[in-house]
Amino acid sequence: MDLGLKGKKAIISGGSKGIGLAIANKLLDEGASVGFFARDRAGVEAASKELSAKGKVTSDALDAGDFEAVKSWVARAAAELGGIDIVVNNASASAQMDWEKDSWQKSFDTDVLSAVAMVDAAKPYLKKSEAPAILQIATITAVEHHDMPISPSYGMVKAAVINFSAQLAQRLGAEGIRSNVVSPGPIYIEGGAWHGIKENAFELYERDRLQHPMERLGSAEEVANVAVFLCSPAASWVNGANVVVDGGFTKMVGY
Repeated sequence: MDLGLKGKKAIISGGSKGIGLAIANKLLDEGASVGFFARDRAGVEAASKELSAKGKVTSDALDAGDFEAVKSWVARAAAELGGIDIVVNNASASAQMDWEKDSWQKSFDTDVLSAVAMVDAAKPYLKKSEAPAILQIATITAVEHHDMPISPSYGMVKAAVINFSAQLAQRLGAEGIRSNVVSPGPIYIEGGAWHGIKENAFELYERDRLQHPMERLGSAEEVANVAVFLCSPAASWVNGANVVVDGGFTKMVGY
């Protein structure tokens, strides 16, 4: 299936590893060019080297919680890519595990305000695109309670991101700009959170693994496949959706 992404320009927050990196790889495989940022410079440089073998890539190291820095980066990325067709908001401060004010503020700044900054700065370019799309990477924790090791702020800020996406779908739809969400369940990534849980709290890992009908966790690539489809012209009539990608982990009936 041709997704129609050849020549498209995409920007991604938190694109140096995990789901963000998997999305960047898939977009490049489909013929798009990609701009991404993440906080860790070494990680950005390593990911950029990997991705550049596939196509045009621009990258930078910055904190997603720095609103003005994110907006400035979007303008730079647009100049280097020659425009923007796709915005993927993936950055998250999900490791904030305590109840201190600073942790909650960090989650809000990183998950919510970075998405606001990305969209606001990208809007002029999206309006010029023939197939503009915005995608938020959220979580099933936004709609269903999960015990530890989920941080207390994680579901709350991702619920806000889902609401933000729904507003964008209604407000920008008349201009042809689509807005959707992908909400992953537990995803196993080498070096990621669930890798650490498997190594250090195996009973907890097994508890969640066995809650899946297929008795395994998902992969970043499985999330990326859905994410990239939603960003593509092939999904032109999908707008305002929150697509759960969790292998049946949540038990809600999605009428």
